[in-house]
Amino acid sequence: MLAALAVVSLVGVGVWLFWAARQVPDWYAEAVAVDDSAAIEKASDQMEQRIAELISAFETTGRWEVLITEEQINGWLSHGLPKKHPDALPNGLTDPRVKIEPDGVTGAGHVELGAAGGVVSLKVDFYATEEHCLAARIRKARLGRMPWPLNRVLEEISGAAKRSEVPLAWREVEGDPVAVIRIPLVEGDKRVHIETLKLDHGKLLVGGVTERVK
Repeated sequence: MLAALAVVSLVGVGVWLFWAARQVPDWYAEAVAVDDSAAIEKASDQMEQRIAELISAFETTGRWEVLITEEQINGWLSHGLPKKHPDALPNGLTDPRVKIEPDGVTGAGHVELGAAGGVVSLKVDFYATEEHCLAARIRKARLGRMPWPLNRVLEEISGAAKRSEVPLAWREVEGDPVAVIRIPLVEGDKRVHIETLKLDHGKLLVGGVTERVK
């Protein structure tokens, strides 16, 4: 009898783990369900315009601000990224999307794990440091409703930064890993300082100043 109960318990735990891993956040399901191709392409184009504005701000001395929306980011992730940078994502990761809230940004994507798969989500708090760098504090990672090992996430972030030649350093705040990015010198004589990084519902406002290095 005890052996039978143990087997039933193990099976029950296994079924629960499988179910928990297959759960999909409501916001992610809604984001990937958007099928208005014209609206998606328009949002993607707007995101590329915001990127162009940032690049221009980095190259021009003076103060600047750029407002980016969740819709624009997701439009680019859905249309622009696979079209123009098909090899940018890690192997096995598809359909990335983001959700912007006042307390942080949640990124998610579908991953293939052998014969199974699920949605991995990552909660990140972005802010500007006292050194005018961009910091990303990683709060938690999940596969469905289950915790996901952060070491795998950190390895992917470090690898992506290295491939893109982005200067990245790791710190720790209250046990959470923090990725710190210093914007490199632009055109050899300009330094970009990030001063504002404000999150709101569906919006991200980033601002700063570009100065010549004396």
